[in-house]
Amino acid sequence: MKFRFSRSLQITLTACLLLLGACGKKNSTGTGLSGTSPFYAGNPALGGGSGYIDQYNKVKSSISCLPGRSRLLNDVSFYVSGPSGSGSTIGGNWQSGFITNGTVTNLYVGVSAYRDLMFVTKVTNGGTVVGYNVTLSFCEVPNAISGYPALISNDRPLVNFQAPNGIVLGSTVSCGYGVVWGAINTIITSNASTTNPYTMAFPVYTSFASPQCN
Repeated sequence: MKFRFSRSLQITLTACLLLLGACGKKNSTGTGLSGTSPFYAGNPALGGGSGYIDQYNKVKSSISCLPGRSRLLNDVSFYVSGPSGSGSTIGGNWQSGFITNGTVTNLYVGVSAYRDLMFVTKVTNGGTVVGYNVTLSFCEVPNAISGYPALISNDRPLVNFQAPNGIVLGSTVSCGYGVVWGAINTIITSNASTTNPYTMAFPVYTSFASPQCN
């Protein structure tokens, strides 16, 4: 649940003011501002089915951002190859993009205190784990200081995702999909704004946990 985000935000705001710029963020896969997501009908890893896409869209439509804030237009995705981690915890060196050379066999969902969403897809090939995709859907965060650019917005790339404490995956009967039991203090770099030269990059800490399902 973004345990370290608020503290990081305060430190970042101070640093930004000293540099006469405000910091922000946006989602990207490191190759521009369009963002990418494995949840599209032509993704061969989905096997031609729409079930995972339907679940993804349902989650995004049912979990809205905090009042007065909007979800960013694009997701950002990263992947790790192989059966990284141990037991139900996955980790490793996350790369920009997502895996398509396999079949998605599981979907896991996590949510932060700020209603950011994490979608984890497990990709296999003949029973062997090819790797995992992590797709992040962030909500915008306006700057608390009037007149300064938003901290999270559609003109700031999000790059270099890390999960130093791993991502713990599990299941629950009430959701209809797997859940992220915990992804504590994940880090993503919020690059400078593409429209404001007085901004700078900074790390964003976000924690995710299981959503509440009826």
